[in-house]
Amino acid sequence: MEKKRKLETVRYTIKSEKLPRKMRPLKLVMLADLHDRLWGEHQRFLADKIEKLQGDLVLCAGDMLIAEKCAAMDHAVQLFEELKKRKIPVICGNGNHESRMRQCPETYGTQYEIYSRRLTACGVRILTDEVMDFSWEGQKIRIYGYELPLSFYKKFRQLPFEGQDLREKFGIPDPEAFHILLAHNPVYFDTYAAWGADLTLSGHLHGGIIRIPGIGGLITPQAQLFPKYDRGLISVNGKYMVVSAGLGEHTVPIRIFNPPQLILITVEGNA
Repeated sequence: MEKKRKLETVRYTIKSEKLPRKMRPLKLVMLADLHDRLWGEHQRFLADKIEKLQGDLVLCAGDMLIAEKCAAMDHAVQLFEELKKRKIPVICGNGNHESRMRQCPETYGTQYEIYSRRLTACGVRILTDEVMDFSWEGQKIRIYGYELPLSFYKKFRQLPFEGQDLREKFGIPDPEAFHILLAHNPVYFDTYAAWGADLTLSGHLHGGIIRIPGIGGLITPQAQLFPKYDRGLISVNGKYMVVSAGLGEHTVPIRIFNPPQLILITVEGNA
């Protein structure tokens, strides 16, 4: 059994003018970038932490495993098995690791099919460029699982993104609904917000890996220095993004002043 490390639990509250003040708050537990990391035997330590937050829904912002030809996925699957036992509903979007496995079968074979089948057996809903509607206290909530094209994850460069791919896949958001976008790469928050995402959930940057007090994260997986959106809650003109520092690591297993995170987001009405 892997030794448990310090896990930071972070709580954020956001308020939306689209939702009435009288609405019972919607509590969302956010996961990202587990990278098949083990948190206690059969993931029970992490599952217990999630259960104690008493969220209404668990949302995963991607990279729960590592893309490899023979991908290790047992620890990720164990977490979803534990959440199923606790009857906690889970919705997953794909990160760049899941996307690579899904889009490049010539390299990864059937690894993504195996992974998605095992998650589905745990009752997990995977949104792959898909949208899911549900009603909360009579209010329309839409959750989008967005796969940013893999070209936007290349190292040593950051391509401009104006949102055409978002519009082609999802159209123009209904102004009456509250829109939650699972978009793994936080770099393009301004574009997500301009498209119509009220709340974007992202990860990918691992909090900047090494954090410099008073400055922030040092470097991104694309080898970009001092990322603008490395972790935390960001708000611009009534649109929000939460960026997780992640639950695991890969390639460079380093975290300095940057503990792994479990996040609870409480959505309240302000109309």
